[in-house]
Amino acid sequence: MKPITLISGAQKGIGEEIANKFASEGHDLILLIRYPLQKNILIKRYKKKYKINIKCFVGNLKDHKFINQLKKKIPKVHNLINNAALRNDKHFLKVTDNDLNDLLEINLKSVFKLTQIFSKKMIKNKIKGCIINISSQLGHVGAYNRSVYCMTKFGLEGLTRSMAMDLGKYGIRVNTVSPTKIVSTHPLDKNKERLNLIRKKIPLQKFATKKQIASIVYFLTTNSALSITGTSIISDGGWTAGK
Repeated sequence: MKPITLISGAQKGIGEEIANKFASEGHDLILLIRYPLQKNILIKRYKKKYKINIKCFVGNLKDHKFINQLKKKIPKVHNLINNAALRNDKHFLKVTDNDLNDLLEINLKSVFKLTQIFSKKMIKNKIKGCIINISSQLGHVGAYNRSVYCMTKFGLEGLTRSMAMDLGKYGIRVNTVSPTKIVSTHPLDKNKERLNLIRKKIPLQKFATKKQIASIVYFLTTNSALSITGTSIISDGGWTAGK
């Protein structure tokens, strides 16, 4: 039987690259995506290219009803990759209640709820599975105009460590992967001057790539990582090593 890997926020960016990596390694996929138009495109792509089984569930992870439906519709998984997240670039004094609530719902609460649901299914099915939370270097250091984002990522790091301790006796491992800046389609990433400024702060003078992060995530699910739990692999080019 092929292992089953569930990935949230799988329609683009790091999530899409993680899905590509696990599909290439022969995993069946369950993808959580945001928009209906993406569903058939993704299913056709993965079935044709990788010859795997794939299911896509469309919904908003702020919607607790959607998350509870997943509990009923998905009997088991071997790996859970909590990738979905929101960013916020506002100055602390300009953050609104809606900003705060949105990031807490997606970046923390959805991770808590999905992990609770699927770790129970792992235990029921005697699966010594893996839970990997996509964090950030900003879960380890602060930054200007990132107060809410840093709050949720620091919280994710703490949650991950505590879950690892609670779930270890069942053979379930929980870790985070914390990338540095990854160039995306966000409007701010079209500003070359800004990107160069950020790059100069990285000792290796380069950004992480989506493929690199996907490979680290996959590594954590392999036998080579059987003793790794309750920690973070920081792929930041040395950013958090010091000034």
